[in-house]
Amino acid sequence: MPRLIGLLLVASLAACGAGGSSSTPSPPDNQVSTSRSQSLLVPAAGSLYHGVLPAGNTSDISAESLDAYERAVGRDVAWVYFDDEWIRSRAFPLQTVSWIRDRGAVPFVRLMMRSQKIPLVTDPTFTLERILAGEFDADLAAWADGAHNFGTPLVVEYGTEVNGDWNPWSAPYNGGLDVGPGTFKRAYRHIVELMRSRKATNITWALHYNSENFPGTDPRNRPVAYYPGDDLVDWVGISAYGSERSNDQRCPTFASLVDAMLPQLRAATAVKPIFIFEFGVTNNNPGCAAGPWVKAAFDALLGGRWSDVRGFSWWQQRWSDDRGNGSLADMIVQDDPGVSSAFRAALTGPAAAKVIDRPLLK
Repeated sequence: MPRLIGLLLVASLAACGAGGSSSTPSPPDNQVSTSRSQSLLVPAAGSLYHGVLPAGNTSDISAESLDAYERAVGRDVAWVYFDDEWIRSRAFPLQTVSWIRDRGAVPFVRLMMRSQKIPLVTDPTFTLERILAGEFDADLAAWADGAHNFGTPLVVEYGTEVNGDWNPWSAPYNGGLDVGPGTFKRAYRHIVELMRSRKATNITWALHYNSENFPGTDPRNRPVAYYPGDDLVDWVGISAYGSERSNDQRCPTFASLVDAMLPQLRAATAVKPIFIFEFGVTNNNPGCAAGPWVKAAFDALLGGRWSDVRGFSWWQQRWSDDRGNGSLADMIVQDDPGVSSAFRAALTGPAAAKVIDRPLLK
């Protein structure tokens, strides 16, 4: 998510559900959809999946917001990106993934194992050490059983923007940079191996970095330090944002962010496909014109600048970026004619054939 959203979320919410134990029942053999044998394919070089987080004016995604986005850009999406907040429930989000599948898209789930939304602090419940100790194995097993029974492809990420310093799974809140990255790798492995043992093999596992390391000068805080291995990770990707609020003084270009991070991703894995899991720019910052920023981003994405990049996902949301003065950050495409024009030109113009708006399955 945009870094400033995380830094401005200061309301703590109680977690729902009881903690699990390390003792779990045998995996189920329930009958599921006959499409279980389908698997999600990676686009060929030169083609890119098109996705979105359709939150609109709320913190939750909706079919209505997805409709508005697709009308604005003139294309459907291959995946729909959303948060599965364990603050609310530890249950598999069946209702949300079902309506996404009904739309012909793949659900892309951010597995947000946290008990509060206070940034820059240690989570009081879901520490990496407690995950490794098996305290939530029953919850994870039940979640995996739900995914298994859902049957059709899912993309799931854990550890969103782990090389940042704002989320509770990052190194500063799990022993610091000397031990935190290694602990994260083990926790990621624990989650994936447990879910695979429950037959949730319809999950494509993603590892999501920020496009800039925070702290940025410490060599211990690089993507390679957090990478748990090619046997665990299917996709790797980044967030890449221009200005993130109406008065943000930063306006990095999309291309500069991706150019700087790609070699670091390749230091972590030489073979896994790379994605832009999140990108965006607020359209009401006078110091960072959104329309030209978006146009330049699509020129790079669809112009062949990065053959390793196989998909992108826009962050479609408006939120308060300064609780003191009521100002808003606005990344909703249809709110800015320059942004919507740049999207339509890219997604329906001469390079549109490179964009894939339905999942590729086999």
